[in-house]
Parts: sequence; C-alpha cells; structure tokens
Amino acid sequence: MFCRLYVGRAGKVGRVILPNGHRLFIRKWTSDASVFLQMFVDREWDFTPFPQSALVMNKYRDILSRGRRPVIIDCGANTGLSSVFLAQLFPEAAIVSLEPSTDNFRILSQNAELFPSITPIRCGVWDRSTHLKITNRTAKPWAYQTGECDPADPDAIPALTIPDIIEKVPDGELLIIKIDVEGAEEAIFRSNTDWVIKTPLLMIELHDWIFPQRRTSSNLIACIAKMRFEILLQGGNAFIFNWDALTEMDHAQTGQQPCNGG
Repeated sequence: MFCRLYVGRAGKVGRVILPNGHRLFIRKWTSDASVFLQMFVDREWDFTPFPQSALVMNKYRDILSRGRRPVIIDCGANTGLSSVFLAQLFPEAAIVSLEPSTDNFRILSQNAELFPSITPIRCGVWDRSTHLKITNRTAKPWAYQTGECDPADPDAIPALTIPDIIEKVPDGELLIIKIDVEGAEEAIFRSNTDWVIKTPLLMIELHDWIFPQRRTSSNLIACIAKMRFEILLQGGNAFIFNWDALTEMDHAQTGQQPCNGG
C-alpha cells in the first residue's frame, strides 16, 4: 500500500492521502500512526479474507434489498480510521462512531467529513444510561479507559446503550458492531443485551491482559455461549460471526434467549 503524508503547518497534525484519494488526519508523535498502520497496512480489522465474510456481504445486500439501512456501530472509534475503513467497505451503511475523548473526537469529526454515512457522537457506551469520565488521562490516545461518575463532574460525558444507538438510525438493521473500549466491554455485555443475538458480526478487542483476574471478557463469553457462532482471530482482535443472525434463523426455534453477563 502506498500513501502520501503531509505535515500540517503547526507540525502537530498531518494529512495522509490514501491510494483512492481519501484524506485522513493523524496527529504527529501520538499513537495515531500506530492506529493507521493497524488499520490500513496490517489491516487488523479487515475480516474480508475470511470465508465467512461472504455471508456478511450477503446480509448487507439483503438488508438493502428490503428497503432498510444496514447499521454499523463503532464503539471506541478513536480518530475514526476504523469508521472510514468500514465506510469504504459498506458505502450504503449508516455508521455511528462513538468516542469519549475530546481530542480524539475532534480528529474523528475531521476524518468523517468526507463520509456522509458516518455520524460521530462524543459519548461512551455502557449497559445503561449513565455518565462516564476518562479515568487515565495520561494514557496514549488509543488507550483511554472510562468509568462511571457523577453527572455533575466537570469531565462527565453521557453514556449510551447499544439499543439507544440503534434507534438513532431510521429503518436501521444491525450489521456489524465493532468494540474497542479498553475494558468497558465488561459493562457493555453485563446486562441489556437483547441486541447481541441480532448482530451478524461482532468485532472486538478484548483486554483481559490489561486487567488480570477482573474477567473483563466473561460477560461477553456468557452472552454468546448459547449462540451458533464462530470466532476468528486476527492481530489482537476477535471476529464473532453469528450464524443465526447471518442466516435469519428464527430465534424461537433455536431456543435462544437474551443473555446477561456471568
């Protein structure tokens, strides 16, 4: 892959021009360059080489054929590079990009400007409506963690649930949820998880290695345990293909029930 890099006047923000001509912004001397390499060079979030991707593409076309809008939710969108990648892959999908950090969100909004299908929202994601704050502000921009806080806290931001987000897209139908939230997956899959069995593809980076003995992935495992699924790994990411959602099986016939964390 070949691209061109231009450094901004202040020397803080550069522009990357992709081979297709799309412009992206990255900040110098931050983790942005590593995120770019993961996304567009190493392609760690690219599931298309897997044979299971054909079913995802078929599902995308099927949703459109029924007059509905495929919905992709990017939880922990950082500067929006993952959202841009998915927008290029699914140009007619509605992509909702969620990011809690003010600085990251500013670059996310710039990167989304050329993609009308991307809607950036500055918020966190949780299993209930609440308020969150970044708890490790000295971390690199790709490693911010969130925790609940008082709404009156000056650093408080709103937290949305996955159902809240889905409702923002008229005639929307879930296609993909990408989750990279530095341990907050523990809360996302704790309760209010009816959406899991309806999601054809979950793409997630797990963080048990950051939080030893906290079992931050156990709620996710409990959620998918009774589903018909396959998990494929690439880089640090897991791709969970939900066969029942991909093939539109009747959940009542399979005996599936909404899951809660364990």
